[in-house]
Amino acid sequence: MSFEKKVQRLEEIVRALESRDVSLDKGLTLFEEGIACLRDASAELARAEAAVQVLKERTDGVLEATDLRA
Repeated sequence: MSFEKKVQRLEEIVRALESRDVSLDKGLTLFEEGIACLRDASAELARAEAAVQVLKERTDGVLEATDLRA
C-alpha cells in the first residue's frame, strides 16, 4: 500500500472511531489496524526523508546540495 493510501486509511479509521457507531470489538480492531498503518507510514516517511537532499547556502552565497544519507 502506498504512503498516500496509508494516510487515507488512517483518516478513514479515525472517522470511524470518532463516529461512536462502532462496537468495542470493531473499535479495537480498527485501532490495531491504525497503529500498524501509522508505523508503516512513519517508517516510509523516515526512509524518504533520509533520501532527500538538503540545500544549504555556503558563506559565498552558493547553494550546495548535501545528501542526508552521507
